[in-house]
Amino acid sequence: MNRNEFIEEVKKVILRMLPDDLKKDLDIQETTVMKSNDQEHHGLTFKRGESEAAPTIYLDEAFERFSGGEDMHVLATEVKNAYVDTIGMPEPQKVDFDFDKIRNNLTVRLLEIRRNREFLSQTPYMTVGHGLAMVCDIKMSDGREGSWRATVTQSMLESQGYDKQELFVTAMENAKVIDPPILVDMNQALFTHDAENLMLRDSPLEAHEDAKMYVLSNESGMLGSAALFYPDAKEHIATVIDDGYSVIPSSVHEVLIIPDSVGIDANELSRMVKEANRSVVEAKDVLSDNVLHYDRERGQLEPVADQRQRQEQQLEKGA
Repeated sequence: MNRNEFIEEVKKVILRMLPDDLKKDLDIQETTVMKSNDQEHHGLTFKRGESEAAPTIYLDEAFERFSGGEDMHVLATEVKNAYVDTIGMPEPQKVDFDFDKIRNNLTVRLLEIRRNREFLSQTPYMTVGHGLAMVCDIKMSDGREGSWRATVTQSMLESQGYDKQELFVTAMENAKVIDPPILVDMNQALFTHDAENLMLRDSPLEAHEDAKMYVLSNESGMLGSAALFYPDAKEHIATVIDDGYSVIPSSVHEVLIIPDSVGIDANELSRMVKEANRSVVEAKDVLSDNVLHYDRERGQLEPVADQRQRQEQQLEKGA
């Protein structure tokens, strides 16, 4: 049984299980949603009559469990119970997406263009170089489960009449406030609860404070890789660590900063990233396979492959 057949069968089982009063005016539709990294999420949307509430329950994990031998009826029961739990909950508030209403909640997220061709075909984006792009998110709050994000889609851009340039300028200006950048010594991040945020430093670290690796993210730790492209962020990192550095794209949530003085071979870094992206990092969280390098003297960020080529050319000229 493939995924589509599984979802159709779950739908049938749920309809058999629900009492008549809950089936009245209920329309269950199969749903596919394209998320970042071109990850398709499949599920069922439950719409009752004129209600604004239409909860969607995704079934990808349930299908994996079914493929692993779990019972269809047990899985369908879980989905049915999840739907029943939504009944009687407050109707979702309608969101006004007028630009003046959302502008103070705009922020950005970073992703790789190659991994997001389908997603970006429906989403306005701004390239930042090195095969990477920014999209705009609206930070929302439902008052019950904290904050969540709604990505600005092409249809929203057109229906609301957003100006694309103003949208991205505003989102980039907001990002440092809405998603404050955090740079910490990796050892402190792993073993202490009060690691110093080095992005708040105005002067270089002392020699005894130097670390071999730093983690750059945002205050929430979610989708924090974008902090690398905040205004003046790359330059500030170089000032604080007093060095050029390599950037390891460990996930969409953070990047690792390795000072040049550590002396790790760029080829080894690239191999490590590719291996991790294929065996450790979840597909939805992969940022890129490409290690970048920030040249402090030139004030430029570039792929390590370009850095090596440039250095080889300079050696040839010197010879």
